[in-house]
Amino acid sequence: MEPGPLSVLKVETSIHNRLVENSIGVTSVSQTGIIFGLNDSGNGPYLFAFDSTGRGLGYWQVAGAQNRDWESAAMGPCSSQSEQWSCLYIGDVGDNDARKPRLTIYRMPEPRVDVGRQIPRNPQPIHDVGRLDFRYSDQPHDVEAMYVALDGAVVLITKRRLLDSQGRPRPALLFRIPPAAWDSSGVVTAVLVDSLSIVPGQRQGGLITDAALTPDGRYLAVRTYRDLYVFAMDTTTGLPLAGRETGPCFIAGLREKQGEGIGWWWDRRRLVLTSEGKNAPMYLLACPLPAS
Repeated sequence: MEPGPLSVLKVETSIHNRLVENSIGVTSVSQTGIIFGLNDSGNGPYLFAFDSTGRGLGYWQVAGAQNRDWESAAMGPCSSQSEQWSCLYIGDVGDNDARKPRLTIYRMPEPRVDVGRQIPRNPQPIHDVGRLDFRYSDQPHDVEAMYVALDGAVVLITKRRLLDSQGRPRPALLFRIPPAAWDSSGVVTAVLVDSLSIVPGQRQGGLITDAALTPDGRYLAVRTYRDLYVFAMDTTTGLPLAGRETGPCFIAGLREKQGEGIGWWWDRRRLVLTSEGKNAPMYLLACPLPAS
């Protein structure tokens, strides 16, 4: 018998006819009830907002940005000196063939959503956008999950099956970009710092598609197409505590079209899952939390 989430609530949505390949489900820290989504490759540089009932609230165009393959996003501080989690990080980090020598992360103030006004028909611009180009310290990787630690460091989690020098499957790798990298010019390096207990591709549907860190930095949720894991975190290093995770919670039974996004609900105990597909439903569920 497969392990499963403690409870599940299905939420139908009516977001926007342009949001057809949603790869994320980022819940706002400063605006309760607001969730952000975006399309992956082959689409424009747009950011969409919707609420916890699945109602669309408009969209924005990220000025100066290019959507080569937007696959991840996260909330985080606007700088290493800021304690306010009011910036959105978008990862143009998808690389199915693991060949891209350089990838990009964009950072911008979180758009403010006025739920009381009429929803604009056209996208609103986001102009104050920072750009960080990077490469991995070893070789190109395909990534669809990232989070931003309390100190502003960006941590990227590999998606696909990797083999070690003896041909054995490797656990998912964690690469870190320090917060000071945003003050650098040129291409910076994401350095291998840790790994997870998840071995991508060990079983069907086991590729890592998204991750979300709680605003207090204590828990990291990581999802695949079929399972959900929650890790206890070291809030100082921003990395998982060894042997302190729960899961898997089995989510393949939800029958998402292509489940890719995850975010923490505002009670910080439940999670919301999003999927590709026009107006695809969201799922709100609980999965056991590890001892912190």
